[in-house]
Amino acid sequence: MKFLAIIVVALTLYACNGSSTPGVTNVDAEKLTGEINAQVLFKVNCSQCHMANKDFIGPSLAGVESRWKSKELLYAFVRNSQEVIQKDAYAKELFLKWKQIPMLPYPALSDEEIEAIFSYCNEIAVAK
Repeated sequence: MKFLAIIVVALTLYACNGSSTPGVTNVDAEKLTGEINAQVLFKVNCSQCHMANKDFIGPSLAGVESRWKSKELLYAFVRNSQEVIQKDAYAKELFLKWKQIPMLPYPALSDEEIEAIFSYCNEIAVAK
């Protein structure tokens, strides 16, 4: 039974990350355009588990900033959810609500990239 649980977690982690490198940043797109491409960041890092305007495997990202007590804590969660779950009640509540499926860590994402992703999601939600 434990073996089956390990397989399920491994497959979930694989499915929630289309990239072999968690936290793929916007470096290539930024070199080409000189600006952060939030749509690319969202598609590469988030879209396997999140949608902008509705719940999916994980919660909707539109308006996510308003659900956290601080941006710093939210950004820390994006970079290492398991660490934040250990010390924050809201993070732990999310973990339990979403069937204890851990979010992959994205330590390479900068504050600006994370903010761009959330702004992009907010724009999509307003447009629909």
